[in-house]
Amino acid sequence: MVAMICLLGPPRIERGGEPVTGPRGSKAWALLAYLALARGPVPRSRIVDLMFDQADDPAAALRWTLSQLRRALEGVADVGGDPLALTPAPDTLIDVEVVGHGLWGEALLLPQLGGALLEGVNPRTGPAFDLWLSTERRRVAGQTAAVLHEAAHARLAQGDAASAADLAARLVASDPLAERSHELLVRALVARGDRRAAEARVAQCRSLFRRELGTDPSPAVAAALRPQPAPAGTASLGAIDAALEGGAGAAHVGAYDHALPLLRSAVQGARRHGDPGRLARGLVDLGAALVQGVRGSDEEAVSALHEAVLLARSIADDGTAAHAALELGHVETLRAHHARAGVWFEEARGLADGDPALLAWVDLFAGMGATDVGDYPAARTVLERAAGLARAAGDQRAGTYVATALGRLHLLRGETAAARSALESACDVAAGIGWLSFLPFPRALLAEVLLLDGDLGAAEAAFDRSYALACQVGDPCWESYSLRGRGLLAAARGEDALALDLLVAAPAACRRLPDAHDWVEGHCMEALCSFGVAHGLSTAPGWVRDLDDFASRRGLRELVARAALHRAALGQPGAVELAAVLAADIDNPVLQGLVGRARPQEMPA
Repeated sequence: MVAMICLLGPPRIERGGEPVTGPRGSKAWALLAYLALARGPVPRSRIVDLMFDQADDPAAALRWTLSQLRRALEGVADVGGDPLALTPAPDTLIDVEVVGHGLWGEALLLPQLGGALLEGVNPRTGPAFDLWLSTERRRVAGQTAAVLHEAAHARLAQGDAASAADLAARLVASDPLAERSHELLVRALVARGDRRAAEARVAQCRSLFRRELGTDPSPAVAAALRPQPAPAGTASLGAIDAALEGGAGAAHVGAYDHALPLLRSAVQGARRHGDPGRLARGLVDLGAALVQGVRGSDEEAVSALHEAVLLARSIADDGTAAHAALELGHVETLRAHHARAGVWFEEARGLADGDPALLAWVDLFAGMGATDVGDYPAARTVLERAAGLARAAGDQRAGTYVATALGRLHLLRGETAAARSALESACDVAAGIGWLSFLPFPRALLAEVLLLDGDLGAAEAAFDRSYALACQVGDPCWESYSLRGRGLLAAARGEDALALDLLVAAPAACRRLPDAHDWVEGHCMEALCSFGVAHGLSTAPGWVRDLDDFASRRGLRELVARAALHRAALGQPGAVELAAVLAADIDNPVLQGLVGRARPQEMPA
C-alpha cells in the first residue's frame, strides 16, 4: 500500500490513495516540512529555538506537536529520536523528495507539482522560522522549475513538441524573467510547427525584459527561431567517422569554429543514413562543444544531449549514454540545479563501466556542485577521488580542473596555504598544456588567495592577468570573478569609489549571456552586498534581497546564510538566528566565525 506525504500545495497525507486526517495545528505541518527537508537528523534544541522559543514551556510544546505528528503519520512514517529524524516507511513517497532527486517522469505524476511548499500554512513560530520557510519555498520552487525544464527537453527529444511547449509555458508563467524558459518555449513552438506563436513569444519576451529589466534578452532567445542550418551532411559512413574524429579533436584544442561545422555535418549525415549509434555519438560531441565553446548556446546543447541519451539507451550504447549524462550533469551544475545534476551523475557512474577518464570528470563536477552548496566534506571526498582517477587515466586537463576545484574549496574555508599550493599547480599545468580558455579560473582564485594573505601587489597583478585573459577568451564567468577580486582589492586599499564601480560591474558581466556559472554570479552579488552593508549604502537592502532570492532558488546554502547575516546587520528580526541554523550544517570555519561575531553574546553557541 503506497503512502504519500504531500508538502507541495495545501499539505496532506495519503494512505492507499485516500487522505488521512492530518496533524492538528500548523506547527505540526511546519515541523514535518522541516524534518523532510533537513539534510539529516536535527537536534531537538535547534527545533525548540527555531519554532517553540515563544512558548511558555518550549520542550512541552515540542512534545505535544510530535504527538500530533506521530498520530497522523501512523503507518506512513516514524518521527522521533534526539536528534529528531523523519523515517518514511518503505512504500512512502514524499513529494519534495521526488522533485529534488527523482526522475522527471515521476515528478510529473505528482498531483500538486508546481504548488508552493506548505501552501496556506503560516505557523506562528517567530521571525526566524518565517525566514526559513520563505527560503525553502523559493528553493523548492527552483527545484520544481529545474525538473520541468528537464522534462520539457526530454519530451522534445522524444518528438513530443506539443507536450514540451506546454511544460515550457508553465515555466514561463512561474518565472517570467527566466530567459532560458522563454528560449525553450520558442524552441518547442518551432518544433511544433507553430512559427507564428514562436515569433510572438520572442517579441513578448523582448517587451517584458525591456519593461521590467531595462534591457533586451540575450541573442539566444531570438536565435531559437532560426535553428542552425543543417549542413549537407557527409556522403559515406567513413566520411561521417572522419568528421566525428576531426570535430572532436578540434573541440579538444579549442578550435570550436572548425569543430562545430564538422560535428553538425556528421550529425546530419548520420540522420540521413539512419545510423543511431553514430548519431548519438555526434550529438554528444556537438552538445559538449556547444557547452564548452559557444557562449549562450546551452539550450541547444541540452536538446542535443537529451536526444543523444534517448538514442544511446535505445541501442544499449552505455558509453555514449554515460558521456551524454555527464555533460547534462555538467550543465545542471553550472545552472545550480544540483539535485538534477546528481541524478545525471548517478546515471553516468552506472553506465561508465569503470572508465577512469569518464569517472574523473563525473566526480570533478559532482565535487564542484557539492562545494557550491556548501557540503565541504562530501566535496573533498569526491574531488580527492577524482584526482586519483585523473592520474589513473593520464588526463592532465581533468587533473588540472580537480586541483583548481580543490583550491577553491580550501579558499572558501580560509585554508590559504593549501589553496595556494593547489592553485599554483593548476596554473602551471594549464599554462604548460596551453589550456588558455581555462587558465583565468585558477588565476582568479589564486589572486584572491594572495589578497587574503595580504600581498596586495601580487594580487593586483594576478587579477589583472586573469581579467585580461578572460576577456580575450570571451569567458564572462571569470571576467566577473576577476572584476569582483579587483573590487575587493580596491576596497582593501580604501579606494571606495573604484571598489563600488568594480563590484557593481562584476555580477553584471555574468549576466550578458544566460549560461554562466551561477555560483560565480552569486559570489559576485555577495561581495557587493558586503560592501554595501558595511558602507551603509541606501541600495544595500535591495542588493541583499536579490542575493537572498538568487541563492535560495538555487540551494546555495552558504550564500543564503551570508544573505541572512547581511539582513541581520540591516536589523531584520530573526535573521541572525536563521544564519546560525543554516551555518550549523555547513562545515566552514570562515562562515562559523562570521555567525559567531554576529550573534549576541547571550545566545548559546
